Amino acid sequence: MANMSKKPNRLVHEKSPYLLQHAHNPVDWFPWGTEAFEKAQKEDKIILLSIGYSTCHWCHVMERESFEDVSTAEVLNRDFVCIKLDREERPDIDKIYMDALHAMGTQGGWPLNMFLTPTKEPILGGTYFPPENRYGKRSFKEVLRLVSEAWKNQREELITAASDLTQYLRENETRPNEGKLPGKEIIEKNFERYLQVYDKEYFGFKTNSVNKFPPSMALSFLTEFYLLKKEPRALEMAFNTAYAMKSGGIYDQVGGGICRYATDHEWLVPHFEKMLYDNSLFVEALSILYKASGEVFFLNVIREIVTYIRRDMTLESGGIASAEDADSEGEEGKFYLWGHSEFHHLVSDEEIQGFWNVTEEGNFEHQNILNVYFRGKNPYAEGIQWTPEFSNRLENAKEKLLIERINRIRPLRDDKILTSWNCLWIRALLSAYEVSGDIEYLNDAKKIYLFITKELVGVDGSILRRFREGEAKYFGTLPDYTEFIWVSFKLFQLDEDRTAFENGKKSLEYLISNFESKVGPFYESFHGNEDLIVRTIEGYDGVEPSGNSTILHLFHLLNSWGFRKWDLQKKADLIFAYFLPELTQNSLSYPSMISAFQKFQYPSKEVLVVYKDKDPKEIQKIKNKLSMLKDPNLVWLVIEESRAKELSQELELLSGRGAGSGILYYVCRNFSCELPKDNWEETLTLIQE
Repeated sequence: MANMSKKPNRLVHEKSPYLLQHAHNPVDWFPWGTEAFEKAQKEDKIILLSIGYSTCHWCHVMERESFEDVSTAEVLNRDFVCIKLDREERPDIDKIYMDALHAMGTQGGWPLNMFLTPTKEPILGGTYFPPENRYGKRSFKEVLRLVSEAWKNQREELITAASDLTQYLRENETRPNEGKLPGKEIIEKNFERYLQVYDKEYFGFKTNSVNKFPPSMALSFLTEFYLLKKEPRALEMAFNTAYAMKSGGIYDQVGGGICRYATDHEWLVPHFEKMLYDNSLFVEALSILYKASGEVFFLNVIREIVTYIRRDMTLESGGIASAEDADSEGEEGKFYLWGHSEFHHLVSDEEIQGFWNVTEEGNFEHQNILNVYFRGKNPYAEGIQWTPEFSNRLENAKEKLLIERINRIRPLRDDKILTSWNCLWIRALLSAYEVSGDIEYLNDAKKIYLFITKELVGVDGSILRRFREGEAKYFGTLPDYTEFIWVSFKLFQLDEDRTAFENGKKSLEYLISNFESKVGPFYESFHGNEDLIVRTIEGYDGVEPSGNSTILHLFHLLNSWGFRKWDLQKKADLIFAYFLPELTQNSLSYPSMISAFQKFQYPSKEVLVVYKDKDPKEIQKIKNKLSMLKDPNLVWLVIEESRAKELSQELELLSGRGAGSGILYYVCRNFSCELPKDNWEETLTLIQE
């Protein structure tokens, strides 16, 4: 980390923990903004744009080796205008220059170091540059020398090439939409692709030669595929993978929570950083797995992750922090490792030591990453068998280890609050609430939602991306909007929250008027963003669902309620048609979008319950029963009669539907409803027909 005794640069005035990490580098850093661009144009200098995030290991390494090195800083300050950017605050900018790097034929990653013309057009880029020639890479100083010489001697060629690349990026974002929809067979093909890459020995999917990333969105797709198709292999893959993720070293066995990825195929050695989005998506996958399998193990994992987020990631303001670093005291994973004698002193129970594979020689640099051995097992077929007595001993051991670990120096926590990530966590809590009925999950979700609406959402429905230390900043990106709108409508559904309905509607109107492209899908960025050279379109479900994927799930929900303002089916078709090539050829990278497509492929089923003068507990029981129905395509709404009347102009499903003498259940397919019933049993029979 930076030495605080050194003279600060401009980044000292920023709020981002990542930028603040660089605020005492000898490099004359600028934040992204007008001042830097004006200086570059006035002095006719190339811009070095360096993008990273606070919990990025190789960003720390490059800072230590190059950005804290006085002789490197002298070259940078003399020949370049240097900009530092937090990719989590500005994913829209990061996306443009990552696309440029890929177009140059270079593998992406962070830190992303891109050289730009004074007008922000990309010239040349790379990720980590070493201080000396090694790893088959040129040294950073050598790269700086070559770039500045080329700027002196071949300027016209560089400008032309940068301009051509920028034009290519622009054209690439707005390819024509042929309007041809994917066929239903892509769903089956996607399932078969998972079968091909499924790791039968360690579970999960071999889509990467070295690492294994938590494939939570894939688990959600596979479980829904099982529920629709009754294909047991889909549930088996999802079930066993979730079990392996919880059992491996990638999961914090003591404190709960999943790490960014495993550096091996056995899920043993993680990259120890913990991200809010990974834990959110895992909880969502565990919720649907519990619904499909009834395996209580999944509910227990949800409880552990929620406890971790409450204890370690919830901020006094009400929002949730973004991430925890992998490193503490300059060493990766130090916070999480246990020596044999230290562990034995705290937990002498040999069965527990064996269960967590604690040995004298250790499994990582003579220390122990706690993990549960599962090789050669098939938890889906064999069941997960722990006696209550063993579970109690395990809980006691965790408690002792957690108390001991509190005394250690914690990894850095990035405490900026990002709208889309916080809404992903709300979404996870709501999924957990639906399957468990635990009101505390709903209460947590409502608290965070209240914070987001108060601090980051405007009265016109506009959304800002980041909040930290009292400051809300940066135009919201597409995922900020789609995730906020999604949880607004889910809160309306689960809690009859009329304010949340209005919030969702307002932000949806803002989104459609400010983000929609002429070719169907939605742009990543707000049309008023003046500082971007390209407006990008994204469908790829990377570390979080793409905004275009979430909006498809949203359109399915609203379409099923008969939301009248737009033809949502037509809008959805245009997005699916635009992404036809990706969904056909590369569907494993689009798990959330394929899930949405799967929903649209089946006839819609709606269940409406209208009531008046009923005990809230009775109504809650009905919502719980509807939540646990195993048809992913069923959309329900339980609503009090006067509210139903108020909203009937906006939601066709409510039109002309009353509560009769107290309660009526309507079972509909594509808005054609059976005669209403006044009891649950007959309704359930109709639903299951």
